[in-house]
Amino acid sequence: MADTKISAMAAATTPLTGAELVPLVQSGVNVQTPISTYNDFVRASYFNYGGFSSDADQTGSITAGTAMTFTSTDIVDGVTLASGSRLTVPVSGIYNFQFSAQFENVENTQEIVTIWFRINDVDVPKSATNVTVPARKTSNIYGYGVASWNIFLDMTAGQYVEIVWLPTVATLTLQSLPAGTSPTYPAIPSVIATVNQVG
Repeated sequence: MADTKISAMAAATTPLTGAELVPLVQSGVNVQTPISTYNDFVRASYFNYGGFSSDADQTGSITAGTAMTFTSTDIVDGVTLASGSRLTVPVSGIYNFQFSAQFENVENTQEIVTIWFRINDVDVPKSATNVTVPARKTSNIYGYGVASWNIFLDMTAGQYVEIVWLPTVATLTLQSLPAGTSPTYPAIPSVIATVNQVG
């Protein structure tokens, strides 16, 4: 069997179970492993992801950027949350960071919030954007605005990203709202973020 060419071998039965053995060279030695271990290696090396959200209202400083925080890890495989705000990657690679944030403005004038990204406490160049949040309509109908976009970042294993915001007034806040009852709709997180390894 060892002298049989690959082209002469019988076709494998599909679907594969993962227990099939494949040969490889490890540290200069010929070894074998179940094909399932290839899947484990590829997933851990190239397909890490995480989804996070916050059901807490958040207030930011008007003199320095404040990191958005998360209260829930919604789905995760590899990417982790540290210190409430640090989206941490397990391996080096290119990652797609996406977020949406709901702002509430209780003022009679429209206000601006600036949002940007940081890697290990260092601001990412050219990552900031200004978002205008509309003024309130009445004394109890506030103005709301949603900021949402993504960025591709080249990360090293163990590095973390934070999403930073800087409002023009302290009363411009990140707001979480409860689920609606009549009509019904899901709760609204103050922040949602997803991270996908893409390379």
